[in-house]
Amino acid sequence: MKKLKKLVLGLFAFSLLGHPANAPAQGSETHCLSSLSPVSKVFTEAVAGLRSKTSVPFRLPTCVRGLDSEDELYAIVESVDEGGYVVVLGATPDCKGQHACSYGTMIGTSRPLNQIDEYDVTRRPRILVKLHHGLTGYFYASVCGAYCSDSFITWTEGTYHYIIGLKAENKFNLLASVKSAIKASGVQWK
Repeated sequence: MKKLKKLVLGLFAFSLLGHPANAPAQGSETHCLSSLSPVSKVFTEAVAGLRSKTSVPFRLPTCVRGLDSEDELYAIVESVDEGGYVVVLGATPDCKGQHACSYGTMIGTSRPLNQIDEYDVTRRPRILVKLHHGLTGYFYASVCGAYCSDSFITWTEGTYHYIIGLKAENKFNLLASVKSAIKASGVQWK
């Protein structure tokens, strides 16, 4: 409940104060170096159940700025098959991506990005971003109305496509989470 209150208050503050989409986060790169973060622990549990169900390599962040050890986190497998996975990072164990309980969504797929229902990439402005290991991706900013959507980054590695989206997150914090996912892919999620 404490975590849900923080999410609602954060979204309310966001709507009142505006979102610093281009402001760098203090220490965001440093924050995302720990493989013992609460986010990392939650995804570690989820990966164990996903391994035998998909051939798509995992790209799951080891951290998300602003989530700490006081937050109850759940990695909810929304779907998984040979061609990919969709995992929601939620505040409740039954969250299915609704804005009231979701911190974001992580997707890995062998299908084209324009066939992913969770995020529409067709008519949204995008910004090219540099990732790790020579990879580049695209940042899509959050859209706010009655509530704020996820900001997300898309990228491709060989025949696999990835999306990491976090609720109303700025580019720099989201980029730090995506970089942590790419770094963890070689060690933590194998």
